[in-house]
Amino acid sequence: MHTKLYMEGTVNGHHFKCTSEGEGKPYEGTQTCKIKVVEGGPLPFAFDILATSFMYGSKTFINHTQGIPDFFKQSFPEGFTWERITTYEDGGVLTATQDTSLQNGCLIYNVKINGVNFPSNGPVMQKKTLGWEANTEMLYPADSGLRGHNQMALKLVGGGYLHCSLKTTYRSKKPAKNLKMPGFYFVDRKLERIKEADKETYVEQHEMAVARYCDLPSKLGHS
Repeated sequence: MHTKLYMEGTVNGHHFKCTSEGEGKPYEGTQTCKIKVVEGGPLPFAFDILATSFMYGSKTFINHTQGIPDFFKQSFPEGFTWERITTYEDGGVLTATQDTSLQNGCLIYNVKINGVNFPSNGPVMQKKTLGWEANTEMLYPADSGLRGHNQMALKLVGGGYLHCSLKTTYRSKKPAKNLKMPGFYFVDRKLERIKEADKETYVEQHEMAVARYCDLPSKLGHS
């Protein structure tokens, strides 16, 4: 399935625009996208802080196992939106909003970004990051949609990590009564940069994502 994304925003006052095109297999949970910075490049901050809004924002491409109802695929053809706040341990905050729609068999994403308070001497503004470790998001029904929480670790040049917390609210454009909602579940993700060029003004990313319930046994007789 084909995807197109349009992103616009600011980070510490620097304005930029990005576009991307991608392909993926929604039921296998795999996707690849090719991203171009079309305005404001080369970016004066680490591209990695935008990476999650391209791929982790592409929620249609998740392999839902164990019969978990797929909130996102059920939302089509109308689509869905999400709002996300990412809070970094050094004080940086990235707010992202996205609208997902389906047009002529292609998924269209429109993303707005606002990043503030990233320290000028920190790894983000010094561009000393090396991509994301794999992570797990926990999701549950809330406010007629889904709420997601996860902790992520951004690898740093020279070793160590920059930690951040993500809080996301997902809303279908369909009435909640028309959706079969999941219970509390998890999504495991691995996001990898497979190619870059021209000082990160061109980036290719690949992601795998699998939804699951907790498999650990319960002494209470239920999951």
